[in-house]
Amino acid sequence: MSNGELAVLGLPRQLISYWENKWIRTLVKALSLIVIGGIAALAKKASLPLGIPGHSAILWLSPLIAGRAMIRRDGAGTLMGISLAIWGIPVGINNGIVHNLGLYGFTGFALDLSARLPHINIRNPFGAIFCGAIAHMVKFGFIMTGALTSSITTHFMIFGILKSAGLHLGFGAAAGLIGWLIYKGGQAGQRKLASRSHSNRLQEL
Repeated sequence: MSNGELAVLGLPRQLISYWENKWIRTLVKALSLIVIGGIAALAKKASLPLGIPGHSAILWLSPLIAGRAMIRRDGAGTLMGISLAIWGIPVGINNGIVHNLGLYGFTGFALDLSARLPHINIRNPFGAIFCGAIAHMVKFGFIMTGALTSSITTHFMIFGILKSAGLHLGFGAAAGLIGWLIYKGGQAGQRKLASRSHSNRLQEL
């Protein structure tokens, strides 16, 4: 958010001056990404065990897409993924911390890489869908590396690797679209708030 937008919102000059400090802006953005990771962890925990591979991405990956669109900084996706992994321990996601860090850390890293590809803009629906699909397929690939030595082997044998991959791709794309809608909704709310604040200030003159 620019200083001009903060001024339109009617925020105190002192607060705006703090926002001009690069380190404060970086800290606020980092904390925001950590909070988004926590929201994603709660969403992951809240997902129902439907037995459909990848379906929970609609809940947990969507906030990461929205967060990466909101804060287009290198490493933003990775930080959210690591945050999700760490929050997953107290929240109760049934994986160890090392597994969580690999699973969601690599997913966030893939989100960062895909968002930086030429002609890919995560702030438009097609870019968000692409980034969501790629990130979720990386998560699928991480799962598959351990599938032959874990209890999920039978699960994948039932559905088939190709079918599971297709479901992960589809749910990842859907999460990208939902994440973009969340981002656009936040932008619309911000503009509405700014417009209302500006109107109130004019009435006070």
